Amino acid sequence: MKKILPLLAVGIFMLNVLGTGVFSASEQNNILTPNFSDEYDMVIIAPNMFSDSIQPLVDHKNSVGVQTFLKTTEDIYLEYEGRDEAEKIKYFIKDSLEINNISYVLLIGGRNYQLFKWHVPVRYSNVDDGYMDKQFLTDLYFADIYRENGEFEDWDSNGNGIFSEWDSDNPEDNMDLIPDVYLGRLPCRNKKEVIEIVEKIIHYENNAFNQSWFNKILLVGGDTNPGVGDPFPYEGEVDCEWILQYLSDFSPTRLYVSEGTLTGSDDFISAFNTGFGFVLYHGHGLQNELKTFKPDSQNTIQIFHNNKISFLTNDNMLPITLVGCCLTTNFDVGIFDFFKVFQNFRKYHRFFDFKYSCVLRCIGWNMVKKPNGGSIAHIGSSSTSWGETGDKNNDNIPDGVQTGLTSGLCTEFFRIYGEEEKNILGEVYSDALKNVILNHSARSNRIQCKCVQEFQLIGDPSLIIGGYQ
Repeated sequence: MKKILPLLAVGIFMLNVLGTGVFSASEQNNILTPNFSDEYDMVIIAPNMFSDSIQPLVDHKNSVGVQTFLKTTEDIYLEYEGRDEAEKIKYFIKDSLEINNISYVLLIGGRNYQLFKWHVPVRYSNVDDGYMDKQFLTDLYFADIYRENGEFEDWDSNGNGIFSEWDSDNPEDNMDLIPDVYLGRLPCRNKKEVIEIVEKIIHYENNAFNQSWFNKILLVGGDTNPGVGDPFPYEGEVDCEWILQYLSDFSPTRLYVSEGTLTGSDDFISAFNTGFGFVLYHGHGLQNELKTFKPDSQNTIQIFHNNKISFLTNDNMLPITLVGCCLTTNFDVGIFDFFKVFQNFRKYHRFFDFKYSCVLRCIGWNMVKKPNGGSIAHIGSSSTSWGETGDKNNDNIPDGVQTGLTSGLCTEFFRIYGEEEKNILGEVYSDALKNVILNHSARSNRIQCKCVQEFQLIGDPSLIIGGYQ
């Protein structure tokens, strides 16, 4: 942290081998398989065991004009070459973009139940912010297909087999970072989760339009970093408040600690259950909970915890949830992760509490996968998030909303949605990433680079925000 004194960590609460390109048929599951001349909008990548459960989503997308096909991981691994399974998938995405003109990629698969095996693999970045995790998962790897010169972007420019390597002032790997496809993931662990989330997406797109609950937004925040930030000392609240200028058609509900409207998780749950189109939270987070500080105090307020997931009874009034905090999209968690905790300690001499690492699911996926409630999508960070405080340039704008980093990514998402009137989830999310990458030097700033890499979309990138008319 010596090189980034103006920054404050806002998340941890402690307070070239081208593939063959051959598409194969999977007739036993009635999977739609494209020809080389076919054009499609979206490809879904998932293991064969999920195929039958995904077929209703493929049918739905095709019925609304989003031409979609499913490709199994098993076929990709047989047909493509690469250093590992993740690179094989990335080569397949490249072919799908060039041959079938796809725009959207949906990965359906996380860890295999509680095991360390993956239904759909992840890529770990090695951008070290000097604070906590030296490695973290990032799906931006699968979306960043090309370097600026048009060559395949493997995130390993020095060729040493360590991807996205950066632990000093200058990156060991030079990365393009710009997403070339709109990509999201549903980290399902079993068929039951696939069935439930497919049902949620179809119902949302078919029924959310023109519903009164959609044009509401829930804003949640407190004093993220007590004792600093003047003239905007309660940065969690002011960063939430700022985005309202882009949402003139939305009615806000504010849960702010300084105003006494947020005193604990009961306030959050009761408000959440009334139904919102969006939920925005800025503060602190872990794999399994959200917390923030009381004003100018080291005392904290718990906002939500995994063990309260059953209390979310908002039925089909499903928000898109964005959180400017740490770790809520770290879906590489499980009850046996104490082995990883010890391994991390032996390798990096950093020890993190078992109760935060050894959890069934990350809170972001837990809220999205929940049937009869929760969220339709969740956007947040898979590792340590960062933000600015105060108003160092004296322009009467909170630095947190104009300097990129995690809080800036959330702000840019709402600006694009409101000002540019884009309504496809993956496009709004990816454009926010692109703008922060280009406007805030993420290719040359290690902390910016980490923030954009870890900012994950748990959701369908082709989702129509607010549903189809």
